Amino acid sequence: MKHISTYQIHDTFIITGRGIVLTGRILDGSIFSTNDILEFEFKGQILKRKISWIDNGMRVENGKPNIGIMIETENEDEISELRNWSPKLTIGKIYSNG
Repeated sequence: MKHISTYQIHDTFIITGRGIVLTGRILDGSIFSTNDILEFEFKGQILKRKISWIDNGMRVENGKPNIGIMIETENEDEISELRNWSPKLTIGKIYSNG
């Protein structure tokens, strides 16, 4: 897989019936798409999750748009844990899955 973007995670929220969304901004790199992989540290372990949906219509901060990324999760417990997580500007890496 090829590293294509660096993503700074600011917050999380749930879309009922759909899944967990991570919000943040792209720090560097190129445009990514669904089916790419987001890798980030969560509770001391590295998670690699497929991106299933992207919303780039959010507000702009410091010249960079905030982007929502919905990721595939293993189960409802993981969704709940991620929702209650405080990412504190966690840095994730996005890899091309194609």
